[in-house]
Amino acid sequence: MTDNEQIRESLDSFTRHFAGCTSDRYSEMRNCSFFDPVPDEVLSKLADVGHILSCKAGDNIITEGDVMRSFYVVLFGSATVFVMKQKVGALIRGECLGEGAFFAQDNQMRSATVAADGELILLEMTQDDIDRIDVLTRLYLNKALLLAMFRKLQAANNKIKSLSRENEQLRQSQPDALNLLIHEIKSHTGV
Repeated sequence: MTDNEQIRESLDSFTRHFAGCTSDRYSEMRNCSFFDPVPDEVLSKLADVGHILSCKAGDNIITEGDVMRSFYVVLFGSATVFVMKQKVGALIRGECLGEGAFFAQDNQMRSATVAADGELILLEMTQDDIDRIDVLTRLYLNKALLLAMFRKLQAANNKIKSLSRENEQLRQSQPDALNLLIHEIKSHTGV
């Protein structure tokens, strides 16, 4: 057995144990920043409902255009986000993906593909899981999701500001470049 196969078998064994042991799943969720706003008694209910998934490098967790059926929280590892095959972001431990499934009423489509960078462990909650949780648990999950979405919105706003500054710098430098080009043309043509 190669080193990679041994590592993969070890991760698979850990994931099987993790998936079958609610108390370990709870402990790992408690240490995950996504669940910070969720009280212990509510988190234990979510630990009973969620499913543990493991992925290896290159595995797609969600695929752009697929119907939303689950959302995920990264418990271990990282992943890359692609839109139209272009890298647009990254996800790390404590971040969520596919949260639209939590709010979706109809068959809405995924807007991105997310692929594992390496070994990745996720908590998955399906639409059926979400429908089964009690009102109090759902309220705390709403809070965790809204905070996660707020952080994503802040990051998007910061990216927009950065791109706006770069665009402004380019616009300001273009007249200088244009004047330089005109000067070069005049000097070579004798005009």
